[in-house]
Amino acid sequence: MDRVTILLADGRRLAYAQYGPPEGRPVVACHGTPGSRLEHAAVSALHEMGVRLIVVDRPGYGLSDFQPGRRLLDWPDDVVQLADELQLDRFSILGFSGGGPHAAACASSMSQRIDCLALISSMAPLDATGVAEAMLPANRALFELAASDYRQLEQQLSTIATTPEVLLDLLEGPAPAADKAVFAKQDFRRMYTTSLAESVRQGITGLAYDMSLLAQPWGFDPAMITSRVYLWQGEQDINAPAAMGRYLANTIQGCNAHFIPDAGHYLMFSHWVGILQEIMREH
Repeated sequence: MDRVTILLADGRRLAYAQYGPPEGRPVVACHGTPGSRLEHAAVSALHEMGVRLIVVDRPGYGLSDFQPGRRLLDWPDDVVQLADELQLDRFSILGFSGGGPHAAACASSMSQRIDCLALISSMAPLDATGVAEAMLPANRALFELAASDYRQLEQQLSTIATTPEVLLDLLEGPAPAADKAVFAKQDFRRMYTTSLAESVRQGITGLAYDMSLLAQPWGFDPAMITSRVYLWQGEQDINAPAAMGRYLANTIQGCNAHFIPDAGHYLMFSHWVGILQEIMREH
């Protein structure tokens, strides 16, 4: 694994980590909310399938500097600068959970460089009718607060979300059986705890602001995405409920959607090989 920080045009640092073979086909990954560049599924599968996975810290997470006033549509510019630095002409982009809207923003803004978009357990626009009805009530309340004032959300989270152990307990406690099975795997648990610790390295401002972006209108229409799109959604998901996946699948033209009855929010870590196989499929 290689950890690198680059300097963006506006002077901010942007951090990323690479996994898999350096000569592999590039996939840029947008981590969950919370998350960091240390969030990844099985690296062995990347080597077997020739995938170069590049996971990027969003502003305020890990080693990436916070960006005041950031919009969802500002993220593609960061990704373009990173892709130029890495000399990536074209690449696929993947978004897990809260990273889904960020990946979708990239596909919307720079389709000429995107081979495919993969949305996994992705958030949908919260202003879409009915998408949040099956969301865990505590999570829904946090997003409602985030939409009005991320500073208030930051203050509320400061008492409960400052350590990886507490974050892990908050995420695992109400999880359905399918997700608890993922959390029970020690390799996943070690990786995810490390990633969560890195996500709050600078405090929780990045998390609170990230949630505020997800809670507000995205600023672009997913229906305008023209890239090849694959979507994976667990029917047991209580974080980004199945209604969100159905909204995205019905809105994005030509979306290749997979709804998995016995999977929850963390299906990326139990269905990784199948996801990679589809991402790597030729046009």
